[in-house]
Amino acid sequence: MRARDVARRIEAMTALRLADIDATPEQKSRIAAIMKGAANDLQSVRTQLRELRRKSMELLSAATIDRAQLEALRVQQSQLRETVSRRMLQAFADAAEVLTPQQRAKLAERAQRRL
Repeated sequence: MRARDVARRIEAMTALRLADIDATPEQKSRIAAIMKGAANDLQSVRTQLRELRRKSMELLSAATIDRAQLEALRVQQSQLRETVSRRMLQAFADAAEVLTPQQRAKLAERAQRRL
């Protein structure tokens, strides 16, 4: 996905998520910027994960299955996913700090209803 498309998608998702909690335009803008920053930071990680999945599929379709190589790829994928998890947690915490406690409570309530 191109950077321009990612930015548009983040803006749309931010607007949707913040629509019913009375977020100000400034809050929406700041949170969109935080999420765009995370997406930008993780772009290379997504590329690496895609390449590792491709390599895994090649190994799984080979005449002989190399279990050691598959395990090495799994470990690399796990490490990259941990990187994604850490960065997204940072972005969510940064975004939460932009909102008021009341706004965060409204988001949490809405999330609970979806569980």
